[in-house]
Amino acid sequence: MPRRNRQRQRHQLGDFWLWQRPDSGTWNICWLECDSSGRRVTRRIATAARGGSPDAPPQEALDALAAHHIAHTRPQKQAKEEALVEALMAEWLKHHVANLAAPDRYIYSVDQWIAFFDEERRRGHINGPTVAELTPDLQARFRTWRASSGVGGHTIDRDLAALRGALTWAWKVQRIDHPPFIASVPTHQKAPPRDRVLSIEEVAAILEKCADKPEREHVIRFVVLELGTAGRPQAVLELTDANIDLKRNLIDPRQPGRVHARKRRAIVPMAKAVRPWVEGIQGKLIKYKVPIAEKNRIPGGPTHFERDTASIKTSWNSVCEDAGVEGATPKTLRHTMLTWLAERGVPSEQRQKLAGHSPQGSTARNYEHLSPHYLREAVAEVDAFFNELSKHTKAHLRYAGDTQDDQSLAA
Repeated sequence: MPRRNRQRQRHQLGDFWLWQRPDSGTWNICWLECDSSGRRVTRRIATAARGGSPDAPPQEALDALAAHHIAHTRPQKQAKEEALVEALMAEWLKHHVANLAAPDRYIYSVDQWIAFFDEERRRGHINGPTVAELTPDLQARFRTWRASSGVGGHTIDRDLAALRGALTWAWKVQRIDHPPFIASVPTHQKAPPRDRVLSIEEVAAILEKCADKPEREHVIRFVVLELGTAGRPQAVLELTDANIDLKRNLIDPRQPGRVHARKRRAIVPMAKAVRPWVEGIQGKLIKYKVPIAEKNRIPGGPTHFERDTASIKTSWNSVCEDAGVEGATPKTLRHTMLTWLAERGVPSEQRQKLAGHSPQGSTARNYEHLSPHYLREAVAEVDAFFNELSKHTKAHLRYAGDTQDDQSLAA
C-alpha cells in the first residue's frame, strides 16, 4: 500500500520539535545533530506524555518541549540598553503566541506598537527602541497616541498587556534580566462595563428581520449558537463540524493544538433548538450566503454561494438597525443568556463553567462533560429561553417539525 504523504503541523521550539511514536503514542522531543562522521542524524528523547494526535499534542507534551528548549538552549542575555523590543516581540509571537487559542488579537496589538515605534523614530524620540527606552513617558505617549485614533481604554489596555506579555516571556526564557514595569490604563479612563441585555422581544425582532432571507441565515445560526452556548462570539464563529458531537449531543468549541490559557471554552450540551442548526454541516458552521448575479446564474442552479464568515459585525449591525434594536453587539447575546440563567436561579458554578470562567483540573476537563448531570440546570433553562422565544417568533426553528407546541418541544 502506498504511503500517505500528508504534511502535519510540527510543534517546534528553536531546534527542538515534538514527534509521537505511532506504536505507543508516547511523545518524543527530537533534534538534529552531527554524528562522528559529520552526518546529520535525528536524536530523540521520550517524555511522559501520551495521547492527543500527531497534529495535536497534549499540554503535558508542549510543556516538556518548552522546558527542554529552555534547559538546552543557551540564550544570550542582553542588557536593557541593548535588547530591542521589536525583536523580543517577534520571538514572543513565533514561540509563544502562535500556540495560543486566539493569536490574532496579540498580533494586532503588536502591529499597533510597531506603528507607534515608527512614529516615535520619525520624531527622533527613540532609536531602537530598546527595553531601557520603555519609560513611563513613552508609555504615556503610546496611550495618548492610541486614544487619538478613537479606541477606548479597554483596547489600549489590551495593547499594553501584549507588550507586558512579550517582556515577561523574554525574561522567562532568559533574553533579558528583568522586564520593566508597564502601567495599565487608569480605571477612570476605561469605559464602564457593558450591561446591555436583550429582551425576548428584541431577540425575536432581530430574528424576524433575518427570516426568509438567505443572505441573513448565518445571523440566525449565530444567534442560536451564541444563545445556546453563552460562548464568546469569536469561539462561535470558529466552530466547525469537528466541534460537534451529535452522538453525545455536545458542542466542544476548543481548537486542537491551540492553548486556551485564560479565556477557556466550555464543552456544552446542545439545547433542543440548537441541534437542527448544526446537523449535516461540513466545515465552518457560520457561512455567509452571497447572492449570485442573475446574469451569472445557471438555469435551475443555486441562487447563492457560501463563504466562511470571519466576522459577524457588519451583518449584525444591519439587522439590528432594521429591527430597531440599539446599543447591542454580538457579545450582548452572551450577556443576555448569562443574565437569563442567573434570573432563573441556575447555580453560580454552572453559570461560571458555561461562561468559561471556572478553571478545571484535567479530570474535570476530560470526563465531567460525559456525566448526565453536567450543566443540567443551565441547559434546561437555555431550552426554556428558546421555548419562550417561540411565542414571539418561529424564525429560529430550523425545520417544519420544530414548529410544534411547547409541549412537543419539551418532550
